[in-house]
Amino acid sequence: MEQISLESVNKNILGLKQMIEEMKEILMEDEWELSDEVIKEIEEGKNADESDFISQEDVEAEFLK
Repeated sequence: MEQISLESVNKNILGLKQMIEEMKEILMEDEWELSDEVIKEIEEGKNADESDFISQEDVEAEFLK
């Protein structure tokens, strides 16, 4: 059985704590807004004619051969 020292446990806990802090920073960033380019792409998709899309049957025929 592998021996575990308090020093190694402490080192692991400090590493986890650092990772959690980094994740919290990412989640708290104010840059969660969509860019103008993404908004434009979404609008184009909403306004696209349905005939421009590929049917489910065509997709299955192509990829489930």
